[in-house]
Amino acid sequence: MRRLTLARTVAAALTADDIVICSLGSAGRAWREAAAPNLTYYASDPMGMAPSLALGFALARPGDRVTLIEGDGDLAMNLGVLAAIAGAAPPNLRVVVFANGRYETGGGQTLAGRLDLAAAAKACGWERAESPPEDAGEADVADAVRRMYAAGGPAMVVQAVEPEASPYPEAGRWSQAEDKAVFQRELAAREQLGGRS
Repeated sequence: MRRLTLARTVAAALTADDIVICSLGSAGRAWREAAAPNLTYYASDPMGMAPSLALGFALARPGDRVTLIEGDGDLAMNLGVLAAIAGAAPPNLRVVVFANGRYETGGGQTLAGRLDLAAAAKACGWERAESPPEDAGEADVADAVRRMYAAGGPAMVVQAVEPEASPYPEAGRWSQAEDKAVFQRELAAREQLGGRS
């Protein structure tokens, strides 16, 4: 499956009120390319911190459904967070892992070993973690994503995606600090309009 196909599959399962946190790297870039209308925060360095950020956000905002768009390389840098998430057990957190078995943005180096991130999450006590087969079609992956959202949280789908070229993008419109401020303003504006808190 292509990264963009997975990103669009996830976007189709979201409601307008869902909030998305993206890890750095190719998974986040695929999410930008999918152009989903959801309020999204794009995490930056250090590598491996996006799951911790998503956990904190989900705990701080229990009325919002939070989805983390994550890469397997990013998650591999902080596997202990799987236990932390299971221990906190936020019912509103969902994670979709784009698994290509490599650090794609950094040059395509392969991940060490054969990580089964869904099995690791289950071993840590996650309520639901699923890995559709590598050759799963779009409909099968969409079904897995729907099951993830139907389950209690935390829940995860780890989907194999094809290795693709992923060069560093050009500098964005704003710095990371400005990006964060824009996200915070949009979140505050949504609350003033009667959105969930």
